[in-house]
Amino acid sequence: MSRFQRWLLKTSRTVHVYLTLFGLTLILFFAITGFMLNHIEWFLPSDSQLEKLKRVETRPLPLDKMPGGKLPEPTPDGEATGDAKLMVVEALRKEFDVRGELNSFQYVKKDVERPDGEPEAKEYIAVEFKRAGGWVTASIDRSDATAEVVWNYQGWPIVLTDLHRGNRGNLTNEVPFTGRVWSFVIDATCFVLLIISCTGLVMWWSLKSRGKWGAILFVLGTATAFATYYWFVP
Repeated sequence: MSRFQRWLLKTSRTVHVYLTLFGLTLILFFAITGFMLNHIEWFLPSDSQLEKLKRVETRPLPLDKMPGGKLPEPTPDGEATGDAKLMVVEALRKEFDVRGELNSFQYVKKDVERPDGEPEAKEYIAVEFKRAGGWVTASIDRSDATAEVVWNYQGWPIVLTDLHRGNRGNLTNEVPFTGRVWSFVIDATCFVLLIISCTGLVMWWSLKSRGKWGAILFVLGTATAFATYYWFVP
């Protein structure tokens, strides 16, 4: 064995062992949640469970930090400026402890029934936040700043599977449920798994007893994966 081969084997063993230990929790996490995601119907909450998990709070939104002590007005085309979004979102986070990433912010009109039974058009600000395992909606009455905030939570299994899927907004332009930082964790885990695989291959190649059985198992596993995809995946 040459000096380079000895160095490669020693380095591969060291990197493989310590990197496996470093990434073990995440490897196990993605293994378990991958199984859960593949059988997501087993973990989805029922309608009755969703109702129990839902939480609603209604009270006036503090306007002390709003310009003129009132909610921001929409632009002439009915949209919200960046400053308006920031002020309302921060007020919701402070007053109701709302978490998640902002998904939508709209000025809307709704028909409500007055005490005399006649319909009345009222103006609202509709805000939606998304996070792993659920979403939060806020409907703010522009006439008196009363906010109705609804927490829609789907349970811890959906939190875990959302963390597995990570950024689902790359193709749909949708705000990621898990935030942008977690997407970096997923990328790092993929990198760790790649290094573990490569160093494991180097360690196998260095074994005197690897012989034909290791090669047969490697070829068999690879062929099985490709055959399954070719014949059974629609």
